[in-house]
Amino acid sequence: MLVPGELVKFDSMKNFRYLSPLGSGGTGDAHLFKDETTDMLFAFKKYAPKDGNNSDDTYRRFVDEIKILFNISHNSIVRVFNYYLYSEAKTGYLQMEYVEGTAIHEFQPSFWKDWEDIFKEVIYAFEYLEEKKILHRDIRPANILIDKNENVKIIDFGFGKKLEFEETGGESVFLNWPVTQWPNETQLEGIYNHQSEIYFIGKLFQNILRAKGEVERFKFNHILDKMTKLEQYERYASFNDISQAISEGVISEINFSGTEKDTYKKLADALVNHISYYNDKYEPINDIDSILNKLGTLIRSSSLETFIQDNSQLIRCFIKGSYAYNKKCDIEVQHVKNFYQLLVRLDPYKRKIVLDNIQTRLGSIKINITDDDLPF
Repeated sequence: MLVPGELVKFDSMKNFRYLSPLGSGGTGDAHLFKDETTDMLFAFKKYAPKDGNNSDDTYRRFVDEIKILFNISHNSIVRVFNYYLYSEAKTGYLQMEYVEGTAIHEFQPSFWKDWEDIFKEVIYAFEYLEEKKILHRDIRPANILIDKNENVKIIDFGFGKKLEFEETGGESVFLNWPVTQWPNETQLEGIYNHQSEIYFIGKLFQNILRAKGEVERFKFNHILDKMTKLEQYERYASFNDISQAISEGVISEINFSGTEKDTYKKLADALVNHISYYNDKYEPINDIDSILNKLGTLIRSSSLETFIQDNSQLIRCFIKGSYAYNKKCDIEVQHVKNFYQLLVRLDPYKRKIVLDNIQTRLGSIKINITDDDLPF
């Protein structure tokens, strides 16, 4: 009989048939295996750092990365299925989704996918990682694949990899991508953060587009220019900011119907007209599923009403943090229902465009900075 808290060991062995090597990197080698039970293909990566990097610290960080990666679920990020740790030998194996495709710099756009589409998918994937507070740390063309269905797949996170210098806070990072110049915070101060990743993603696309003669045709060059500023304060502050920059004006360009545009506008106008200001900073909610869940709860609790009875409940579907708002009950429940139904009905790309435009509208509301000497 099972007892709560009891450790249960599964001794059954799984059989994998070895097929071929997949590649080698600074943290070990990857190989292709086939699961004999399910007939599925998996990439197995062995953690075995080269160049004397196999310390207790790097192994601990490899284990920490496993904990993080098991919480990742995104279509454009390689999925981790299992892990096998051998702590005495300071090594381990990751069983991952096998991505059949080509590195991004070898991709040839088709009728279905152009470089703008690929760029957006990469930005949205890194926006998700940013929301989860995860740094990739090994941005280079070989780690951004385009699969056989022309979808982006981010692979090979920087497990326990080291740089020549330390990140602020003492956490080592790794860069193994040939650029002629690093961003100033990395080059001069040894800092590596999400804004640093913005720089390297921007440089990656600039190099690829230049090599393929696609620079003139690429419509997001103004975004790449800002992504690759050497000074951190001149760069985008976050991947979410880039996502919103991509979406600016796109509602009018993409095939949204008149009804869809009107539904979006009524909800956006209601939010903007009822938020007076933010206290200290603007904190949007970026998780689309969370927004849908909150809206669904609000609609159910307002099903017998004509107007939303507490405007803050609607605002909290989109905003974190503190704000002042208009309490007048004049936001129609039907407008909120229509917007919710619109989001549910749209494909993921259009859904994100709508929410990015909502955030752009909300980001225009003034921020009231409290400046006092009180400790808290």
